[in-house]
Amino acid sequence: MHTLPRCLLTVAFLFLSFVGLPSGAYSEEITTIYFYNPEINTTRSVILKSTFDQYLKEKGNYRFQPVNSREIFEGLISNDHKATFVMSSWHFQQLKNKALPLVTALRGIKNKDDTYRKILVSKLSGITPEAMTIATSGTVEYSRSILSSIYPNHSPDSLSKLNILIVPKDIDALMAVGFDLADAALTTKLSLEKLSTLYKNQHQQLNILGESLPLKRLVVIHHQEKTETIDVLKQMKQSKKGQQGLHMLGLDDWQTISTAQTKDRRSQK
Repeated sequence: MHTLPRCLLTVAFLFLSFVGLPSGAYSEEITTIYFYNPEINTTRSVILKSTFDQYLKEKGNYRFQPVNSREIFEGLISNDHKATFVMSSWHFQQLKNKALPLVTALRGIKNKDDTYRKILVSKLSGITPEAMTIATSGTVEYSRSILSSIYPNHSPDSLSKLNILIVPKDIDALMAVGFDLADAALTTKLSLEKLSTLYKNQHQQLNILGESLPLKRLVVIHHQEKTETIDVLKQMKQSKKGQQGLHMLGLDDWQTISTAQTKDRRSQK
């Protein structure tokens, strides 16, 4: 019986893999968790992906994939029925009129709370939003929506003309005001408290001009098919690497959203 040398067998295997041997023949299918959040700048996506993937590789064939386009993300939700999606609650509310067969499985919590508020901070007082340059870590669309909550008496047309400065993080928005690169910062109370420990003098100069209505934190959704990915995400707090991923999302943990809770919230609207 003739046999090929070991080196030729190796080359043959690599060739077959490269030219299209079905992936299922030697590995399981990878499940993707897609992430898009208009509330934060996407420039940190590479670090976020690396942090999550380090946790996920302990759990099986999962990968984390940040998306930097709302249109692409919504297309994935419509077409990839096997994937799981981590997204802004604000964004998810806007998808409800599309009647997609989606299940809301988890919601993020921080300090045992699933809500937060955005605040508008400035050195100035009595200034109108139309006259400001506003620093924010969110998208222009999201930031204008939050500002309409802070200034309900201002017309949508006037708020659409706001001068928005996009920065990487909430703390950077505050720093932009401190260095007079912006008139105001759209941020959170947690970031404002953080500034007080890092730069006390800058913190003392700032005034809160307004506060948004309560906002729900991130949600995890999937299509109606049952997915084990939800359990993988629920276990993040039990792992050091998982905790690092949660921290990068501004969360402490995930809480389960029951069908009853979802129906109750819809009936209240």
